[in-house]
This record gives sequence, C-alpha cells and structure tokens, in this order.
Amino acid sequence: MRKRLLKVLIAVLCCVALLTLVVESYLEEQGNFHVISPGVAYRSAQLDEDEWEHYIKKFHIRSVINLRGSAPGKDWYEEEVSTCRRLGVNHYDLRLAPDKPPSVGEFKELVKILCTAQRPVLIHCKAGADRSGLVAAIWQVVVEGLSPSVARKQLSIWFGHLPFGSTAVFDTFFEEWSKGNGITWNCGDFTHVSRR
Repeated sequence: MRKRLLKVLIAVLCCVALLTLVVESYLEEQGNFHVISPGVAYRSAQLDEDEWEHYIKKFHIRSVINLRGSAPGKDWYEEEVSTCRRLGVNHYDLRLAPDKPPSVGEFKELVKILCTAQRPVLIHCKAGADRSGLVAAIWQVVVEGLSPSVARKQLSIWFGHLPFGSTAVFDTFFEEWSKGNGITWNCGDFTHVSRR
C-alpha cells in the first residue's frame, strides 16, 4: 500500500514539475506578454530590443512602466530606454523589490503613474509574473474599477506567478490592500493630470 501511494505521489510531483516547465518555457518564449485590458493595458517580462519594437508598434503602446527601476549602464535598460525614446514612448521607472511588498511611498507613486500615464501602457518586470502581476491586479481595481476577486487572477500560475516562497508577499499585500486593511488609493486622487 505504501509503495503504491509513493508511486502516485511521485507521479503527481512529476506532472506538476512538467507542467511548470512547460508553462515557464512558453512564457519565456513569448516574453510573458499578456493583455490586462484590451487596447489600454498590457503586461510582460523584460523584453529585448526586437520584442520592444514589435509590441510597441503592434499594440500602439504610449507608455512603458518599468518595475525594475532605473539601471543606467545595463544593456537591458539602455535598449529599453533607447527604443522607447526612438519610438516616442513615455518611459517610467519605479523600482519594486522582487521579494517585498511596495512601501507606502512606492505604492503612492505607482498609483499616480497608473492613473496618469498615457494609454496604452505596458507594465513589466524581469519575469512578468510577480511584480507585474501585482501591478496588473492593482490596475484592474484602481483604474478599471474591477472587483478584487476578478483582479486577483492577475497573480496566477498562468502568468508564471507562484503563491508561495518569497513571492507570496505580493498575494498577501494584494489581499490586505483590497480588503481595505492597508493602503488605499484611486485615480480620483490624481484627476488634475491628463491621462491621454
């Protein structure tokens, strides 16, 4: 009986590992690019120069929100900034830690950017899973007025997010914030700045 249970457990773990590998490979190949709100907001992993140009042109991106923060001298950052500049796209840098929830100041700056950035926007971090997932969920609540239960789906394995380990802080932050037990903001706080 124990041998059979052990075999079943090993088979389940192998299936989970294989599924995770397939999802991660797909997301890596596609730049983990996904629609948050058609024609208005998108999310992705760090893109290379060709991918930046492709997505900016295809989806008419007007603003890029980089959640990795300013990194002058790094190839990925220089490519991103120069491509945005060349294509006339606004570029915002906001460093959110990959394993800590946003501070009050970071959250306020984030919501201000989300509410005032010219549309359509592309939000990205390194993998496009955790920080981008949190910000996509916040976007859906604050900008679009969707319910937290709908927006919560942006923090999902389908986008590469795993709700355990160091990245579970994003799930906890979103749950606490969306229940009103933490920081709350909405775009009404920033209506003096034009979005379009």
